Amino acid sequence: EQAFFGEKQICPHQMSERSVPHETSTGSLFKDYLDEFQSQPYSPDELWDTDDLLYLNKVRCAASMRVISVDPKQSTFTLRMKCTWRFRTLNTEDRTETHLKVPGLRMPNNIINIEESRIWRDLEKSTQKTLYWRGVSIFNIVGFEMFEMSEFPFDRQVINLELMEFVWRDAKHDDTFAFSMNVVFFRVTTESMTPEWVPFPAKVRVEQLVSTGDRLEGPTSASRFKVKLLLERKVGFFVIQIFFVTLLITLITTFPLALPAGTASHVGTRLSVYGLGILTLVAYKYGISDSLPKVPYHTYTDKYLVVQVLTIVAIAVEALVAYELVDKDHVHPKIVKDIEMVILVVLVCFWIGVFVYAAYFKKRTSWETVFSLQENNAQKMEEDY
Repeated sequence: EQAFFGEKQICPHQMSERSVPHETSTGSLFKDYLDEFQSQPYSPDELWDTDDLLYLNKVRCAASMRVISVDPKQSTFTLRMKCTWRFRTLNTEDRTETHLKVPGLRMPNNIINIEESRIWRDLEKSTQKTLYWRGVSIFNIVGFEMFEMSEFPFDRQVINLELMEFVWRDAKHDDTFAFSMNVVFFRVTTESMTPEWVPFPAKVRVEQLVSTGDRLEGPTSASRFKVKLLLERKVGFFVIQIFFVTLLITLITTFPLALPAGTASHVGTRLSVYGLGILTLVAYKYGISDSLPKVPYHTYTDKYLVVQVLTIVAIAVEALVAYELVDKDHVHPKIVKDIEMVILVVLVCFWIGVFVYAAYFKKRTSWETVFSLQENNAQKMEEDY
């Protein structure tokens, strides 16, 4: 637990510059988000043990976000968020246990189901000045997101949770809240429960930074945040099951280029193989359609498969042209044979090179670009709405 709440040393002047949100272009929007939020001055791991009210009722929150499902076809996602709380209150030495509020979460753009939310007193770390409290809350979150799939399966996705406000409620299922929470530390760690996605560190942006009172030494705090989860798709399954299999089909279909072009029987055989290759590629694409995104534009995988089909169509046309040239004695058969062998070698090397590039060397879109695309899509939706 101590490692989970461990501090990240950030210079105070850095924190003050990066914590306060401001309007920027989409190109620099990525820089406005932090790996975590830390107050200024940043809070100790066990908060301030003091009777100064400016430093009490400040909350440290460590959130563990588990990605349960991401469905680009339905534009939905499901998350399970566990928040662990720490805060101190003034020790009034009152022997009666007062009813404290319950931690709550507001996310207007998502559907939240509160599974558990409670706090308890830690007697070991309580002192004569302060009472030390711990708590835990578990939220099930369902939301909607427009996923950009043009680079599938080499895509990166940003799940924008938009506004996330921490509040105190009288009961965990109340629709209203009593008052906002003063959070001095907030970190989100992302875990993926699905084998298809690799999580990256979440990005946090403070919606509104609050100063405590009129005294300069009081810690800053916030209750409203914007959180974005970063996910990257694993490509191993798609490289083997789609790119490699269709590569083998394409290569085998090009082998009839080594047959003589001047006889009708050989031309018929070649055209039969080419036609069978096209049908096999088309049938295979429809067979794996459940693994492909259904979007109104071409993805990287769509272009890969379409170019393979066009390659086979091109060599089928070449077979007819070569047959006519040889049959009517316009070109010597040996010349046509040599040209077709060159074409065969070029096509085999080309498609093997394309596969190797896709499997090992293709670069992902930068996170800055992904952020910009998401912002542009959001703006288009608002304009259309």
